[in-house]
Amino acid sequence: GKGAGNSMLFRADSKTVSGTECFVNYGPAKVDSQFLLDFGFCDSFCQRPGYVLGPIEIPDTDVNQFDKKDILDVAGFKQAPSFTLRAFEDPPPELRVFARLLNVKDEDAFLLEAIFRQESWGLISDPVSKRNEQEACSTMVGGCEGALNEYPTRVEEDRLVAEDASLPSRKRLASRVVMGEKQALTETLGYFVGIEGKLDKMEYYQERRLRSLNLLDRDGNSTYDPFDDTMA
Repeated sequence: GKGAGNSMLFRADSKTVSGTECFVNYGPAKVDSQFLLDFGFCDSFCQRPGYVLGPIEIPDTDVNQFDKKDILDVAGFKQAPSFTLRAFEDPPPELRVFARLLNVKDEDAFLLEAIFRQESWGLISDPVSKRNEQEACSTMVGGCEGALNEYPTRVEEDRLVAEDASLPSRKRLASRVVMGEKQALTETLGYFVGIEGKLDKMEYYQERRLRSLNLLDRDGNSTYDPFDDTMA
């Protein structure tokens, strides 16, 4: 309390035996950069290299901005969400869906209409169109490249600093965290470049819709027979 000097007050919300060890949960979902920024340290024994991408705004120039923000709200996201990229892991699936939403326009914009509002996020959880998927990947690749270009040092330079025992511990720690951020960004970039190479093999919304109506067979060929309509 006030005037208590260097002291802390803890309130237990359950019965606690005197002398019981107290633990602090700093947040299991956090990455090293968040630990360092929020608490001034990160665990050297349980490293969590990563990068927090965001918050990402729907541009004011987007004619569908209102609808896209509404879809994010319905899906339980902030209107300018952030995504945690973790080294040695694929980026979160939600980032790929958000990238599609960010790039939905023109002939794909019907998926943003109010009639689809409750299911829009689910509909774009699978590829929407080849153009949309291409632009979603390009957005993510460009974003990762831009973030990487902001760093003034190379990975080799970061590693030398992190391993130099003669340097202050905080400087070494900062370099280690930066290496983790770059690793996560580089792997995310590679993930979306890999998707770009598979665009011709994907099934998009229109194909899925036609297949659900039994208008496409397993090979992607139309099952529509105009003769049937004529006879009917």
